[in-house]
Amino acid sequence: MEAWLILVITICISASALLKPLLSFLNPTRPHLPPGPTSLPILGNLLWLQKPLSDIEQILQTLKLKYGPIITLKIGSRTCIFINSHTLAHTALVENGAVFADRPSPPPTSKFLSCDQHNITSAGYGATWRLFRRNLSSEILHPSRVKAFSHAREWVLNAWTFRVSTFCD
Repeated sequence: MEAWLILVITICISASALLKPLLSFLNPTRPHLPPGPTSLPILGNLLWLQKPLSDIEQILQTLKLKYGPIITLKIGSRTCIFINSHTLAHTALVENGAVFADRPSPPPTSKFLSCDQHNITSAGYGATWRLFRRNLSSEILHPSRVKAFSHAREWVLNAWTFRVSTFCD
């Protein structure tokens, strides 16, 4: 009895996970995005399956010639917009930085995994993030305090070195 219940729940979750991108792909009320290569539901652009990720600059340069300086790519289920022009990047990130400063909305499970987004790596742009950044730059990364945290940095560096060396072996 329990095996059938688990099987039915698994099938329902799998079917909903497969049908959601398909239905959103067929939905005509999509946002107006910059041009880019066509993508498939779930897979995104097949472009990423043809070449290694280390060739990203070359891929973006060829796409710039075809689609222009602003390109939309689907990487898996995530929609990414690439700005491939120095002047447009400066305009977007420096002159209009506050408009583009926030992160995409996180999935509901990240509230539990990231302390309800109350840390500097997951907080959205706003008063909380600015407070975290000010505390980090004035208390931990300030030149007068760097020496006080040298033991912690050395411990983390040793842990990462050990992890990388065991991963490579």
